[in-house]
Amino acid sequence: MGLIMNLSYLQSYAAVVSQGGFSAAAEHLQVSKGLVSRHVNNLETQLNVKLLHRTTRVIRMSQAGEKLYVEAQKIFSQANSVERDIQDMTQEASGLLRFTAPISIGDRIMQDLLVPYQKECPNVALELNFSNRAFDLASGENDIGLRAFASLPELVVAKSVGKMRNVLVASVDYLNTHPTVNSLQDLKAHNCILNSHQQAWNVWQMHRQKITKVETQLASTSPRLPTYDESLQAQPVVVSGNIATSKYATAKMLAEQGCGIASLPWYCVEPSVADNKLQRVLVDYELYVHEMAIIHAAERLLPKKLKVFKRLLVEWFVRHPQYCADKKL
Repeated sequence: MGLIMNLSYLQSYAAVVSQGGFSAAAEHLQVSKGLVSRHVNNLETQLNVKLLHRTTRVIRMSQAGEKLYVEAQKIFSQANSVERDIQDMTQEASGLLRFTAPISIGDRIMQDLLVPYQKECPNVALELNFSNRAFDLASGENDIGLRAFASLPELVVAKSVGKMRNVLVASVDYLNTHPTVNSLQDLKAHNCILNSHQQAWNVWQMHRQKITKVETQLASTSPRLPTYDESLQAQPVVVSGNIATSKYATAKMLAEQGCGIASLPWYCVEPSVADNKLQRVLVDYELYVHEMAIIHAAERLLPKKLKVFKRLLVEWFVRHPQYCADKKL
């Protein structure tokens, strides 16, 4: 008789890898840490192979463990796909749809998407998982997501929506009581609000815009910002400051309170600039921090509830080209 793998053991093992440890996996699965540990030990015994190399600080997969994790993702993705196919045979746009996105843009998008989605899919319950943590969409942890990416995982479909546009902002009070910022070099004399989530983002990659004086004046208040020019090489500026945060909302609040200059997405600060709570700094420069994509598991048949949500997401970005650096306005 062939080997029959215990899927509970496999689920625990995959959670340890994706969550980065036994405690995090237990919290994610809502079980005890001891149970997760027993599952992984039993799986190693059943397969007669070492899957994880464990120290007090680091958990590292063996070669066999890496192979098993890749195959586990395929198994869970297939199981999730089968479940959705069966549900779609008996239900029309009903059940649960789980959407994940970074906190700030998730909040901004749902201001516009919630009502139209509920009109088209009134029987679908939404679960909104807004976090800076990247959930595993290939295994069905969420149904659809909006994520910044450098490289994409396997077994997912991704549709890029563009490179997100960041601008430099500060409060009027801060700018009135500190040296004038006329050049990139001037930034080094200022307190800048740092990013504690991605240290690399504290090197501001500044792109200069090819725009006229009139367009520069309009860019300080208008959402119709100029499209960036890829031929212009980014100029890196290493900034410093005495406050760091992992959340855009906190950085915006700190900037509004006069704590320094912040690099923030235009979608996050557009209302504050319009209300004069914030003012753009170096308006002929912008930053393009990351590319954003709509991601979901690769499936043969997409449920209607997911297809409708994806379409509304795409349409939202089409209606808001000012938030992306590579969209024509």
